[in-house]
Amino acid sequence: MLPGFTWSTSASANEAEIDSALQQAAEDALGDRDGSIVVMDAQTGRVRAGVNIEAAYAQAMMPGSSIKPFTTLAALRAGLVDENSHTTCPGRFTGLSFSLPCVHADHLPPFTPSQAIAYSCNYYFATIGQRLGREQLSETLRQFGFGQRTGFATDEAIGTVKPCESGDTTRIRSTSSDQASQQADCAAREAIGESERIQVTPIQLLTAYAALLNGGHLFQPQSRAPDDFRFVERSQVTVSPEERHIVLEGMSGAIRYGTARSAKLDSLPLTILGKTGTAIPPKGFRTNGWFVGFAGPANATRELQTAEVQLAVIVFLPHAHGAQAAQISRPIFEVYANEIGHRDTGTQRSSNEGAAEQIGNSASPHLPVSPSPIRVHLVTENVTRELALEDYVLGVMRAEGTMETEPEALKALAISIRTFALKNAGRHAKDGYDFCSTTHCQRFVAAPASVQADRAHPARTDALVDAVHATEGQMLLDDHDVLIDSYFGASCGGETADIATLWGTPPESYLSGARDEFCESGPHAHWLDQISKTDLLRALQADSRTDVGHRLDQVVVSRRDDTGRAEFITIEGEQRKVVRGWDFKIIVGRTLGWNVLKSSRFSVSRTGSNFVFRGSGFGHGLGLCQEGAHVMAARGANYQRILEKYFPGTKVGRDGEMRRTGDTGTGSAKDAGTRGRADAVRMDSAQPWESDLLPPSKSSLFSTSPRLRVSVSPRLPFSPSVAFTRFLTISSEHFRVTYLSDVDRHDANQVLTILENARADYLRRATNASSNIENLPALEIRINESTGDFTGRTGQPWWAAAATKGNRVELQPLAILKRRGVLNTTLKHELAHVVIDHLASDRAPRWLEEGFAIYLAGEGAMYSHGSRGMLTDEELEKRLTHPTSQADMHAAYADAYLKVKEMIRNSGEASVWKKLAAQ
Repeated sequence: MLPGFTWSTSASANEAEIDSALQQAAEDALGDRDGSIVVMDAQTGRVRAGVNIEAAYAQAMMPGSSIKPFTTLAALRAGLVDENSHTTCPGRFTGLSFSLPCVHADHLPPFTPSQAIAYSCNYYFATIGQRLGREQLSETLRQFGFGQRTGFATDEAIGTVKPCESGDTTRIRSTSSDQASQQADCAAREAIGESERIQVTPIQLLTAYAALLNGGHLFQPQSRAPDDFRFVERSQVTVSPEERHIVLEGMSGAIRYGTARSAKLDSLPLTILGKTGTAIPPKGFRTNGWFVGFAGPANATRELQTAEVQLAVIVFLPHAHGAQAAQISRPIFEVYANEIGHRDTGTQRSSNEGAAEQIGNSASPHLPVSPSPIRVHLVTENVTRELALEDYVLGVMRAEGTMETEPEALKALAISIRTFALKNAGRHAKDGYDFCSTTHCQRFVAAPASVQADRAHPARTDALVDAVHATEGQMLLDDHDVLIDSYFGASCGGETADIATLWGTPPESYLSGARDEFCESGPHAHWLDQISKTDLLRALQADSRTDVGHRLDQVVVSRRDDTGRAEFITIEGEQRKVVRGWDFKIIVGRTLGWNVLKSSRFSVSRTGSNFVFRGSGFGHGLGLCQEGAHVMAARGANYQRILEKYFPGTKVGRDGEMRRTGDTGTGSAKDAGTRGRADAVRMDSAQPWESDLLPPSKSSLFSTSPRLRVSVSPRLPFSPSVAFTRFLTISSEHFRVTYLSDVDRHDANQVLTILENARADYLRRATNASSNIENLPALEIRINESTGDFTGRTGQPWWAAAATKGNRVELQPLAILKRRGVLNTTLKHELAHVVIDHLASDRAPRWLEEGFAIYLAGEGAMYSHGSRGMLTDEELEKRLTHPTSQADMHAAYADAYLKVKEMIRNSGEASVWKKLAAQ
């Protein structure tokens, strides 16, 4: 960082807008409560928003547990603990003059320092305090500005930092003259923030935390507009990477599974770190609640580099607890996520570009595929809506396609959005939904509150709906019938990008770059940005990958790929750094604004003290180019031709044609309408999976409404104790169930009970029909973690509830089956497949097997309607073997069930058992 820099006008305009949104969010969050909130830029000390801000500097108070990260740092420096140290908590600390319980769950495994921060273990930190020397904690606190004015206001409180003295009896009602024990109690209180000897103002605490995480920069907090701001660095504190990692991991744990988990901050499309504190004031009995939180870009590791720590928030809430203060902060972080999400897109940047950037530029994440309905979390409203896939596609179209006028270009966009949704559904599975509404996933605009609300722009609305209707169920598949990575962007600038050279990821033939003559005359075909050396240096210093020190000499495109994009950039200054061109663009854009360096397809030159960038395109340039698609459509190309242009070698397919990599097997006689013999115990690798249909969602296509279920998104706490045991097994006499360790054991037992009861029922019914099925194989049942796992392991479409192959049964996640009310019938249906195959030596026609399985499982009511007419056996077999969609499969099942039901009505159930045995 360069002391005294000035923000550029272009960057400050966006910053001022975000400041305004943060201020409103903070005011709304605190409401009529007493207390104060300060929102600050962790990289500069600029105060971006504040409520009751005088209370944040005018009085110093005991910080409670919010001091514990600093206690940890002092203990690390003293050599008392390291990252591998473990301490078992007995549940309470008992000293000479006071006793304090721990608020975390009992019987947790021994804590590391990070886990102790996350759980805020009083026993851990009180005993650490007793072992620390008299000055070690105080010295650490003074380095971070405790006991010193921050410079924010002339009349601010100074705070207090005084180490315990021999014989100190502060706040101790001693029943003993043991001076050493009294001092130990005093040190224990200091270490947990419950001592009058350590008091701090909220603004002091916020700047201290910022220095702990931002690389040691202790800034003077200043409340100024971005265009009139120059940061002042008061001092620099040395924090080793190892020390920072331990503290950061603890603050991340506090958000995910520790004391701040009830605020559900981990569900937001950001990486958030934080620490709560609850303290009893010297005069009084009602506690004060503290929360200090930091936000940065979302990433899978949940860690933030020093330059990535962006927004700092402190909430002080009298007569409350730390967890309540954390909950107050959530709307502020939500607004921040939403504001930077919208602004990160630039003016026309497409939503799944942001998704790619914010998950580490993973070109092919292969994330889980979700069944209908899709669960989308509306970040601004903090609600989760459950809706049909096509409703979701329409919502993304509202965000991305409103400026498009060509119907065929809209159809191409709709298919790209749908494919992206199916490929990536479940990316927020840990948060209880599939997608958020920001650029972290795909931008989404919810349906209007009433049917009339969309009529302000009827032509635009009708065009979007028509495009989604016309392409319903269509998606892009590669030559193996696998869903592709369907990225789309505003403008490729004349040549689509090569994913291998752009992001350094494994190459995909359909994303290897191609000439695009159609967007060459578009609005983003050519651009020029002139950036001063001061601004560019500031941007580069914000990231360790590009920080060349306090001097910037040269920026050179050291290697360019075949599409004309800067593959690598060499930066020279006090140090020399080489970085990928796309990373350079993102690093600069993050500081100076996303309209600066619109793509990585540029050249760079030097003019005086300025760097001049000349480029083309807007966004990453991968896949569908929206400006080029518009021109193609205007010249008469249909949507298939457009998609062939931008995803060469792919094809437009439907649900029934989709496959995914995994244990899909190979073709067999059954695929042609006949069945070959299969050993019931030894699984034949060529035997196909048999799947049971997941009932369709009740939500209708494009419902706008009241019928959509709205809920605050659920969040399950993380527990380190289960991190090393991912899958468990439970067995009965005839079945073994494998399930994820966070599945309730009661649910796994329920699966065994249903299967054992069904097995006994089928044995009884077969015996009554003089059929022998006693030698059924023992079955292996696996409960998959996600629909993506299920489809990947079986190759079945996302709308299948379960699949059976030999003695293996694969299930969709229990939560899905239970939510649809089909857990019982699905298990009975899959067991029926095994029984029927065993009895018929795997030679029964598909219609007879499916119809009788529906009958035995008690699913008849589900298939009493929907038949498309009595078909010949050959026609029905063909439909069952090669369904084109979920609706087509449902109709075929209904026909099969009605055919079997007619047999039973005419000749009795025993006749079907005998027919199967005769196969």
